[in-house]
Amino acid sequence: MNPRKPFVALLFFFFQLGPLVGQGVLLRGVVLDAQTNDPIVGATVAFEDTSLSPLHSAADGTFHTTSAAQQVLATVSYFGYQSQTVTLLANQLNTIALKAQPQALAVVTVSAEQPRENGLKALPQLTLSDKDFSRNSSAGLGETLSQIDGVTFISTGTNIQLPVIHGLYGNRILMLNNGFKHGFQNWGTDHAPEIDVVGAAAITVVKGAAGVKYGPDALGGAVLIESQNLRFNNPFYGKATTTFQTNGRGYGSNVQLGRGGKNFSYHIGANANRIGDRKAPNYRLTNTGARDYAVQGGLRYRYRKWAVKSQLSSVQQNWGILRAAIGNSGPALIRNMEASKPTYIQPFSYAINEPNQRVQHHMATAEVARHFEKSTLVLRMAQQWNARKEFDVRRNADLPILDLSLSTSDVQLEWEHQWTEKVKGAWGVQYFSQNNTNNPGTSITPFIPNYASSRYSAYAFESITTSEKSTWELGFRLDWEQHVVAGRDSRQVVFQDNFTFRNSTLSFGNTYQVSSTTTWRNHIGSGWRPPNMAELFSFGQHESQTTFGLLRYEPDTAGFIQAMRVVPIGESQVQPENSVKYTSEWDWQGAKNRFTITSYANYITNFIFSRPIGVLGTARGPMPTFIFDQTNALFLGADLTYTTNYHKNGTAKIGGSYIYSRNTTRNETLINQPPIALHAQFKHSFYQLGKVDNIVVALLPSYTFRQFQAPRTIAVRDLVAGTTALAVNDPIFDFQAAPAGYFLLHAFITIQKGPFALNLEVRNALNTSYRDYLNNMRYFADELGINFISSLSYQF
Repeated sequence: MNPRKPFVALLFFFFQLGPLVGQGVLLRGVVLDAQTNDPIVGATVAFEDTSLSPLHSAADGTFHTTSAAQQVLATVSYFGYQSQTVTLLANQLNTIALKAQPQALAVVTVSAEQPRENGLKALPQLTLSDKDFSRNSSAGLGETLSQIDGVTFISTGTNIQLPVIHGLYGNRILMLNNGFKHGFQNWGTDHAPEIDVVGAAAITVVKGAAGVKYGPDALGGAVLIESQNLRFNNPFYGKATTTFQTNGRGYGSNVQLGRGGKNFSYHIGANANRIGDRKAPNYRLTNTGARDYAVQGGLRYRYRKWAVKSQLSSVQQNWGILRAAIGNSGPALIRNMEASKPTYIQPFSYAINEPNQRVQHHMATAEVARHFEKSTLVLRMAQQWNARKEFDVRRNADLPILDLSLSTSDVQLEWEHQWTEKVKGAWGVQYFSQNNTNNPGTSITPFIPNYASSRYSAYAFESITTSEKSTWELGFRLDWEQHVVAGRDSRQVVFQDNFTFRNSTLSFGNTYQVSSTTTWRNHIGSGWRPPNMAELFSFGQHESQTTFGLLRYEPDTAGFIQAMRVVPIGESQVQPENSVKYTSEWDWQGAKNRFTITSYANYITNFIFSRPIGVLGTARGPMPTFIFDQTNALFLGADLTYTTNYHKNGTAKIGGSYIYSRNTTRNETLINQPPIALHAQFKHSFYQLGKVDNIVVALLPSYTFRQFQAPRTIAVRDLVAGTTALAVNDPIFDFQAAPAGYFLLHAFITIQKGPFALNLEVRNALNTSYRDYLNNMRYFADELGINFISSLSYQF
């Protein structure tokens, strides 16, 4: 018997299941900007028939529901646009073009009106549109998302950034790229996701436990990256942008093209950036240049009740790492970490030398959807290839110190359904696998082993509207995964291991409309996350430090670290992380003012984190050494945002975030947690000023406090000299005290005339010297100084 036949039969059964769910006629529509023909995301569609629940338009501007009537009266509205009452006709696409209100154009930066997916409606979330991050094509994903309260980024130098949500980062924050987990070497703080931010249409941050919807990697939240929309009935369009920045003498260009017919649409895009050595206020940061190249494309086709979509993307990066972070002796390490400025400074150059990272990431996706009366069955498939090479300062510097190939496969089958007007949800199954291979030729012991991982998952969540004011969500998920590992220990002896993890995830949420202006969202969810391969098996030198995973070290009889053997996981005390997180969001929106406060509490057992353990000798000399450890941890915090329309053409926004974190097992602080941060934005628009259509001027001040929850400090010279010896169970410490708080001022002006738009931006306008607590390079150098950025775009 052909083994494929049962699978094909199963798919056929699922596709035929939908018509049994219920009867009714389909109401569909798309909400567009009347001037630009761009989709409006999050527009409210309120029906005259109160038995129909209000809807929000999706990322491509579309919405749909079912009704017993052939035509329904509805009012479509969105902040900054004139509301429109229309008659929606059944079984056809209704197009609603909203006209912008002159006094509200370009006023709002961050939109909280993104339609919330089933299973996520009670979770705090915010969306950035492409207008919010298109001004600076060289900005990383972390810097882009830091516009959102409660979100910051941890970094290694000027190029490598990872988003931090409520104190969590890395494998606890899922990067969802066009509906799929982004398959990259997601470990450590020196590996950033290879995502072309400029090529995205919108980025949504979910600030809560989204494990039921997305799996273990969303224990702390999720970042949803959506590529350019593949809209139907859209004439040929395009946009070309060129950029330049003074800091690093960077330049780049971006092109986006597309067209949508009645049943077919396509989109293609490309982006390229080149940046040289960056500059702090008082000195050059040698070897901090970057090269970024990206292309993407997509096709979409529909036929009757079928829809097909496919997307391709490719990203190539070559990123330099600060040369002054590398030392070859104990005295050199002391000089590097105690000097007021880097000990290695060279004239400006575009050259990228060691240490550096060269990464390629390729992704292909396909989606087939079958629409029924009250349900949709969607099959999604993705294949990703990731190649990473890292080079270090050593004798044979032409050989990579790390050479990894990672292949990722992802297959999802989801049934979105609507039982009644008040009950809807989704059920799904997923298969996810990764294969990681160390390519020969590095001449050192691999930092992480070869491995093959597989995960099988099933989930279900339902949304129940119990009244006009209250909607409840319940979700459940099961995950089972297996890992097969093979590598070499410090004596070059081959080791192997085979282990499995299994767990369940629960979520429970409520959205309550307190009044016409106030919404209260509450959500509690469990989550779990197995340790990743780097947390288990890291071994040896990586970038500017030495690291040992949970299974690569043991305390000796005196309590000091020894790393002679690889501990089988069955003999260890390693356990998956388990968490329970509660979030509450109070959102009040008046005619001119809006206030949102999000509070949360997150308790994680078996929390895995990296901490310093001392300075150990290597072939290159003494290096700061870190180990992975497990503990129980508590995270408490709040995010606040206040927005006001102080003028018909202007808005002001003030926000801040605070987090308290604690190692509850040992009653001590954690390391690398975000300090208190405050920020503001004052924006004003001028219309029909002379021959210019629109001018937007904005000031963005911010203040970041000193991290008063930082661990104690032990000077690196004491560790190198051996006057301080540390055992595995000694209290946590850091090599340097947390840096002082700092004030930053950014500003930008946008001038629009017809299809042309000129953006002028200045970052760190006061040229402030400061160090960021969440940047690993704070041990060696200041952050970037003043940077003037200009971009000119033409849209048609």
